[in-house]
Amino acid sequence: MKLLVRKINRIVYYGWIIVLLSAFALFFSSPGQTYSINVFAKIYEEELGFSKTMITTGYSVATIISGTLLIFMGRLIDRFGHRLMMPLVIFMLALTTLFSSYVATIYMIYLSFFFLRFFGQGSLTLMPNSLVPQWFMKKRALAISLMTLGAFVGTLFVPALNLYLIDLFGWRNVWRLWGLILLVVMFPLAVLFTFNRPEDVGLSIDNEVSLLSKEEAYAALEKESWTVKEALRTRAFWFVGLIGMIAPMFTTGITFHFYAIMESRSVPPETAAWIIGFIAFPTLIMPLLAHLFIERFKPRYIFFLTQSMFVVSMLFLLFFVTNEYLAFGFILFYGLFVALQAVTMNVVWPHYFGRKYLGSIRGAATVFMVLGSALGPLPFGLSFDLFDSFNPALIVMIAMTIGTTVLTLFIHKPNKKARSKPDFM
Repeated sequence: MKLLVRKINRIVYYGWIIVLLSAFALFFSSPGQTYSINVFAKIYEEELGFSKTMITTGYSVATIISGTLLIFMGRLIDRFGHRLMMPLVIFMLALTTLFSSYVATIYMIYLSFFFLRFFGQGSLTLMPNSLVPQWFMKKRALAISLMTLGAFVGTLFVPALNLYLIDLFGWRNVWRLWGLILLVVMFPLAVLFTFNRPEDVGLSIDNEVSLLSKEEAYAALEKESWTVKEALRTRAFWFVGLIGMIAPMFTTGITFHFYAIMESRSVPPETAAWIIGFIAFPTLIMPLLAHLFIERFKPRYIFFLTQSMFVVSMLFLLFFVTNEYLAFGFILFYGLFVALQAVTMNVVWPHYFGRKYLGSIRGAATVFMVLGSALGPLPFGLSFDLFDSFNPALIVMIAMTIGTTVLTLFIHKPNKKARSKPDFM
């Protein structure tokens, strides 16, 4: 297989194959993403008779537990590598979709939520985001922004596709169809083309000519890298992590209840299905923004901009969205800054903490993202059940975002020479 990699590398740097594979992985994480699950959640409410609070509470708890376990998934990635773990996770996600086709009780739904979130939204998002940075340094922002196009395609098409297929075949068969596609398409791609690092196959990062031996390359990799314990002792890890909670919190909360939110604003479900897909549309211009902004400005400036725009966009949703045209404008505006922050976030972790233990560090950091996802749906569900409105939840989340906007001003790249002492005390 190493010979095949080197042959491909003569034509195109193999890192770009990794980017393409990772884009596929992000697309095939769709069964575990909120924009996919929310279609089925609505069916669970209507056909199986469970309340919105019951569904969202179980979803949030399952997300929190699965997110906590990503710490261990990150360690497994560092120990066994993406080459082994990615096919394994894809296989387990396929089994989960099969199980989801048989849910009948609330406890089966909760178990389905847990495995969908752990293997789909959690693990199969963690892996591409920790794999691509292994192959790029100078073009890392560009590579990550191109990788995220896989998530864009999933977000844009999967909600409407799920609705169409459910009408055609029934929701249980759609879950089974996802499992079949995962096994037939994504699983063999992961087995054939996943490799952990360029150094493992005799290449160098960015495909640059290197005079270092394999041993010297690994020694340099070790020297630049922080362990997860060292990273946890820095202010940057905690502040970036907390800031990273906001976009998933808003996105998951709004996406999970999007049809109900849009219904309260006179937007029919069929139109809402297409509108929510366009949340990822700004991802198309991320390669350009990666060059213009992410590669030129310090992360704290970009984070300040994105957090501020989250506040503006939520205020717009709260007071001005009253029809499908304004809803469409809101989604595009909000999606632009979600995409900008996501790429910046994925660049920051390897830039601040190196590549060797990136799986463990990203696993620990992903807990923030998953906690944000877990905190999103529940307040909206409670807000609607208690006040017959989603506005109280929006107001609380806006206040939280203002607080994290202040945190952005205190983010700095940690000093590796002083890593023996915590820098947040």
